[in-house]
Amino acid sequence: MPITTKTIGDTINFCKRLSFNRNPVIGNSLEPALTAAQLVMDTILSPPFTWWWNNLELVFTANPTPTTATATNIAITAGVLTVTATNTFVAGNQVIGSGFTYAPLNGFLLQIATASPTGFTALVPFQNLSSVADAGVETNVTTQDYTIVAPQFSHIEHASILDLDAAGVPTKWWELTVKNNLALESSQNRPEFIGPHVEDGAGNMTFRLFSSPDKKYPVSLHVQLSPPILTSINQTWAPLPDFMESVFTWGFMALIWQFADDPRSQYANNKFTAGLLARASGLTEEERNIFLNNWDMLTQNQVIKSQQGNQARAM
Repeated sequence: MPITTKTIGDTINFCKRLSFNRNPVIGNSLEPALTAAQLVMDTILSPPFTWWWNNLELVFTANPTPTTATATNIAITAGVLTVTATNTFVAGNQVIGSGFTYAPLNGFLLQIATASPTGFTALVPFQNLSSVADAGVETNVTTQDYTIVAPQFSHIEHASILDLDAAGVPTKWWELTVKNNLALESSQNRPEFIGPHVEDGAGNMTFRLFSSPDKKYPVSLHVQLSPPILTSINQTWAPLPDFMESVFTWGFMALIWQFADDPRSQYANNKFTAGLLARASGLTEEERNIFLNNWDMLTQNQVIKSQQGNQARAM
């Protein structure tokens, strides 16, 4: 990975020298410096930008066989069903029951709230039930969803699925189309779409395929990571590498100078956007324009450009 050594404090000290020694760190809140740094960080690490030094390769294998779990005990307390069962379910899975002695669970669709290897819980609209032995089976209703460890997941850059022959020998990679929302589908085929489905708050991400797989398929995801949360000026600019210093420094100064009503803010803003776009290869013209419009709205640069245009027309 590229070297990252520059701290936000380093950038603040440099900025002060060019700002008549004005301190952008006011009181214990560390503002406006901390939020300015966060805005610059978020802008650089958010779409449409993708960076080779801020990505991760994630893999899983799609399987056409739904997972099941056989209960040994069940109990209901205040609308929470607790099932004791060896299982591989995760929070967010949808399962349906069959073969239970406690009849209301048969054919009832559950969404798992919490799960461990020895049991799981779900919300149900049933009366309290003391712990009782019951050997019903809960079956995952879809083979489209796959949960893997994906800390700091931001978005999928591109995804591929590997076709295997009957002996499990790789035959061909196919590109998956990325979509943000995918429905459940019963028909089985080679999946053509993938999208992020749900995140559990603990760094585990569930991805959904469409259609449901008709056999085993290895899946490879190339993802961008989300920006870190800045809480101290002693933090480095990581994951921004040191060779991006000329970019994030101009972005930081543009916001600090704007906060101080310094007319040089527009100059710093132009240096930031030009440097960032120069580093970002592969953007379409539409993506470039969307970024420029959004950044200009944030920095009020559009207002300045409009005023300059009106002044020029009046001459």
